[in-house]
Amino acid sequence: MEAEAHTDLVEAVYAAAAKVPDHPAITAPGRARGKRSQGKPGKTITYRELVAGIEATSTRLQDQGFGPGERMLFSVRPSAAAFILALGAVRAGGSVVFIDPGIGPSLFRDRAELAAPRWAAAESLLYALSTRSPLRPLARRRGLLLPDYGAMNVRHYYAGPWLPGVPGGAMAVGKLWRPLPQAGTAHEPLAGSHEKLPAGHSGQEAVIIFTSGTTGAPRGVVHTRGSLAAGFSQLTWRCTFREGDRIHSEQLMMGLPALIAGAHWTMPAYGFSAHIDPLRLAGELGPVSGKRDGYGAATHLFLVPSQLAPILDAVEEGSVALPATLKTVMLGAAPVLAPFLQRATDLLPGVDFKLIYGMTELLPIAIADGPEKLAFAAGTTAEFTAADGSGEGDFLGEPLPAVGVRVGEDHELFAHGPNMCLGYLGEKPMVEHATGDLVRLDHGKGGSDGRTRLVMIGRKKDMIIRGKTNIYPALYEPVIAGVEGVQQAVMIGVTDSIGDESVWLAVVPAPGHSAEVLRARLAKDLSRLIDESALPDRVEILDSIPAAGRHRKPDREALRRQFAATMVAVDHA
Repeated sequence: MEAEAHTDLVEAVYAAAAKVPDHPAITAPGRARGKRSQGKPGKTITYRELVAGIEATSTRLQDQGFGPGERMLFSVRPSAAAFILALGAVRAGGSVVFIDPGIGPSLFRDRAELAAPRWAAAESLLYALSTRSPLRPLARRRGLLLPDYGAMNVRHYYAGPWLPGVPGGAMAVGKLWRPLPQAGTAHEPLAGSHEKLPAGHSGQEAVIIFTSGTTGAPRGVVHTRGSLAAGFSQLTWRCTFREGDRIHSEQLMMGLPALIAGAHWTMPAYGFSAHIDPLRLAGELGPVSGKRDGYGAATHLFLVPSQLAPILDAVEEGSVALPATLKTVMLGAAPVLAPFLQRATDLLPGVDFKLIYGMTELLPIAIADGPEKLAFAAGTTAEFTAADGSGEGDFLGEPLPAVGVRVGEDHELFAHGPNMCLGYLGEKPMVEHATGDLVRLDHGKGGSDGRTRLVMIGRKKDMIIRGKTNIYPALYEPVIAGVEGVQQAVMIGVTDSIGDESVWLAVVPAPGHSAEVLRARLAKDLSRLIDESALPDRVEILDSIPAAGRHRKPDREALRRQFAATMVAVDHA
């Protein structure tokens, strides 16, 4: 069964459940045992149990006052229970607000005030580490400065075991999706849950996702039930999911399309943090035995390039073997360089690579196949080529069928479509999205093949992409420059061989301040001043920062070349 086109997110999941009620839907993260061992997988629930859980959660939330217009702050790690809670909240007419607690108390407060949720769901460990409890010193020793969740004047729900710091009166998430008294047994039919869905809810606010943006003001991207459904429909246009497939990913934006198609979504294990270890993830792709909870090996996998790199290294050295069932690897959230892609296709010849281009505001915009990107890079299908005959620019692929695009005079890409967000929280509805990416339209060799492909040629604003995170230096440089002893601060992204960027911070000490003292002060102060996701990988104390142009602005390209040379020298030392 391929995914049908739906205009409502909840309706799409329920329609799939009606067709394959007893098929596995979600397998929760398992227990991590080691980097290369599969460990014990988590609990698997069927589509019937999934819908029953969503219905029970929605009903109980409504009984407690949660409904249309309400927002729930959501800080629960990926799991079946987390997904059921999120979709149950949306089913009840409300929305979920994703704010990373690692951004620090000040930024967290600004974003929470803008969203104004009256409900919150968080890990019990997060409550314990952020409040005045016996576990709080543990977070401090790890350099974590977390907002005080327990002090928020909201209705609280907690995931995981009760721990000191969980507010009094907070309800366990697991209690919300227990079967309703009238629901009967898990083996009874869905009893028309799909048909009972109220109509006309595609425009309902469903999720708010905060992005760093290019300014200091918080920007909450608002998606509706309809825009999410449209986005998942566009994704499956190129990344085909079918009944019987198994998709392994912690990403909600990959798991939901899988569920809409009637496939099986399995989630990677994680440890103390939500960080996913790539080698352990590779060890989880095989089949799982068991009379009741067994299932086949993975067919689809989503990664960012920095996660794929160590897996390729392990495949090459023979310490990891991926299952033969793996037919599609989706790569996104960061550029994929052609040499890296060529290495991946050489090591995994039976895998179809899909390269996803999009952003939080509009996902996806384009999806390229591995072979077509490599053909463009070689110059075989490129309209414009460099002096050496290679394709000029970074190939993104054709815009997806429902996505409309235009290119501004300065080459900035503007896009719109049914999968575009409603807009930014507190701002006017969005008409089209200015991506900030500079592109050229490519029409193939000779410019006459009748297709229009997007080719990235640069970015309008300085931005660093590390892993899955976009980092805007202009947000953080003024803050760092305010640290005692700092005269000037510049953040630079230095690209490695796989296309990922590391964050280098160049700092010039103020007169009278030594480099050693300043380095120690930065190590102590940065974690409480800027987002955890933006902390530099390396700090360089310089006598001066190169400048260029009439206004003598920092020469970022010169710094980037200098740091890239340093990185190469270190790698070969």
